[in-house]
Amino acid sequence: MSKVVMSLPKGMIKNSIVGGLLALVSYTALQLLCALFIDKGILPLEHLYPAVCVTAAAASFLGCGYSVLRGKGTSLSVPVVVAVFMTLTLTAAFLTADAISIENGVTGLGLSMAAGGLLAALVGSNLPKNSSRSRRRRR
Repeated sequence: MSKVVMSLPKGMIKNSIVGGLLALVSYTALQLLCALFIDKGILPLEHLYPAVCVTAAAASFLGCGYSVLRGKGTSLSVPVVVAVFMTLTLTAAFLTADAISIENGVTGLGLSMAAGGLLAALVGSNLPKNSSRSRRRRR
């Protein structure tokens, strides 16, 4: 193994992959909710793209938040979760669409994912650090 991989915190790769999958599942559920709102007439069709960006940011926040909480407050895995989420989303888009282009809004979707991850990292950095010293009871 390379020296970089050996210096990563324990469980970071697993937490990042699980966080990316959690983000994808929550993104899919939120997209289905948006489709239901559009079908029922609650959300106009013109607001579809902003709704997609908001759901991408929320899903990224959930996935990255999971990874930050499991990583005990470190935000090192946030870019990895966003990359896994973006890769899975783009893979699904390539499998289901004829062509993917920047004009279709891929840039805004990626920026929304990054914004959700950044928000999770900012919230995670403000969490109290649990150290073994604070867990010990004084006698």
